[in-house]
Amino acid sequence: MSSGENSAEVEALKLVEDHLGRGISNVRKSRDYYRRGSQLQIIALAILSATTTLLIALNQIYHRSVLAALSLVAGTLMTVATAWTSWFGFRRLWLANTSTLNKLWALRDQIEYDKARHGNQLTLAVIDHYHEQLQQIFAEQNRTWQHIRSTEE
Repeated sequence: MSSGENSAEVEALKLVEDHLGRGISNVRKSRDYYRRGSQLQIIALAILSATTTLLIALNQIYHRSVLAALSLVAGTLMTVATAWTSWFGFRRLWLANTSTLNKLWALRDQIEYDKARHGNQLTLAVIDHYHEQLQQIFAEQNRTWQHIRSTEE
């Protein structure tokens, strides 16, 4: 193998690893954002639901119009929060990003293993395969994101 070919392989592998690293970083940030959003949605719905139930129960005991009004407000807010949860599918996006992140980590681990096994002497065919896998992972992530965003009601 000539040094020109070796240089091309080194550059190609570096490019794949750089794109992989950026992908992992970006998808991790997205996953964490959607996880926090999902948790916030769940907590908000639970609090609003419990508050509505408590206010209705207190109104049954004390028969105060303010309690009835507050229970209506809490119920209205719960309806809005439910619509928000449906429209912004944080949980589905969190899970999709987690799946993508796992695939990116698996590719990174495979590259590291192959480099260790072959003493950093990987062929262009192998590096091209890594690049194709990376592009497939990103394309699948994009399709999943588009599907989730287009099917939310």
